[in-house]
Amino acid sequence: MTEITPDSMTAFEQTRVADLAAFYRALAALSETPTLDDLLALEPPLRGRLEALSPSLISETEAQALSRLLQGMIDSCVKALGH
Repeated sequence: MTEITPDSMTAFEQTRVADLAAFYRALAALSETPTLDDLLALEPPLRGRLEALSPSLISETEAQALSRLLQGMIDSCVKALGH
């Protein structure tokens, strides 16, 4: 059994924060995508990144919320590109 120590909890939270920040940066970058094809090409890697976070770093509820956020951002970007 792995012992949970304050240091291991700090390391876990640091990893969680870094991975979530990277996901949010990638999500924000969708708004700078110049074409629909480029936008749609970014969706699978973002979904993969999200799947990699769950369940080790985020709960299923968080994963579902982030998935909806991702879909909403993609839908908005598609409309912003005129499609």
